[in-house]
Amino acid sequence: YALAIHPSSGEVYVAGWTWSTNFPNTTGGAQGSNGGGLDAFVARLNPALTSNLQSTYLGGSSDDAALALAIHPSSGEVYVAGWTESTDFPNTAGGAQATYGGGNYDAFVARLNPALTSNPQSTYLGGSSGDPAFALAIHPSSGEGYVAGWTDSTDFPNTAGGAQASNNGFADAFVARLNAALTANPQSTYLG
Repeated sequence: YALAIHPSSGEVYVAGWTWSTNFPNTTGGAQGSNGGGLDAFVARLNPALTSNLQSTYLGGSSDDAALALAIHPSSGEVYVAGWTESTDFPNTAGGAQATYGGGNYDAFVARLNPALTSNPQSTYLGGSSGDPAFALAIHPSSGEGYVAGWTDSTDFPNTAGGAQASNNGFADAFVARLNAALTANPQSTYLG
């Protein structure tokens, strides 16, 4: 579902989802085995696409899918976003939202080192209904992450003071701003 080119190494990063328990080259990855059911994955390939340098699973014991990918312009860290049904998504303690919000899906954002061998921080992002994320971008100067998707939640986090502070109907778009460490969500807004 997502592809990004590392700005300094030229390596190719791909993200999506897999049911496989034998996804190639996950040994040594940030998460070496499938967490359960559908898992997100990230793979790192050389620029010629002749070698899979490292892959990793990313997910908890329920279903998890990666739909967006971005490379931090200064740290080179790899950011992944998507949706999760897992209440045990890895490394969310200390995140902007440390626990699952509820409903069918929460968005997630995860931060991986460029080698895909560690996941320093992840965070949930969502209210009490469904909130999948589909897009992710890193601000070129501040390094903040911007995440977009849709939400059924009337209690999506940190929308007070946003361009649109409340949900206008069944499924509104959302945009959320996260610090580079994924430990704070200074502002979100509904759109719809």
